Amino acid sequence: MKIGIISDTHGQVDLALAASREFIFRAVDAVIHCGDIGSDMVLTEMAALFDALDIPIYAVLGNCDIQHEMDYFEEVPGVNLMGRVAHLTLANRKIAVLHSDDEAHFEALVQSNTYDYVFFGHSHTRRNDQIERTRVVNPGSAGRGMHPSCAIVNLVEDDVTFFTIRRPE
Repeated sequence: MKIGIISDTHGQVDLALAASREFIFRAVDAVIHCGDIGSDMVLTEMAALFDALDIPIYAVLGNCDIQHEMDYFEEVPGVNLMGRVAHLTLANRKIAVLHSDDEAHFEALVQSNTYDYVFFGHSHTRRNDQIERTRVVNPGSAGRGMHPSCAIVNLVEDDVTFFTIRRPE
């Protein structure tokens, strides 16, 4: 099972869609957004692409997101908005997803040795580390910086691939 990991889109719909097309090309089975979505249009446009392909989106809120602005996603097919922290099981892997602006909570999840993966954002910096049982992955920022990026995680092979998002011309 391949998961597309995106974070920190900060309302950049064009970059979110460029990443989404790359996720489709690379045949992901699900997409996880690690917060700082920045605009309801980011998830709306992503859902329009993924829903027809039965690719679910799991998303958490970041420190720049406001819950009431995202509430209507409860009715959008394919979008699972999960608050500030998500606990998922995909391909028999235990996964925690959070934005990580609460560093103590982030560290507690990683150090709990409960999860196979912790996916997070906030720092805008790519990261792929193994800490005891837990692989810790930050895809980098999809919406800010000179080199917007995302990641694909193959849960079966425990493989992480980062890619740079090409800005639409």
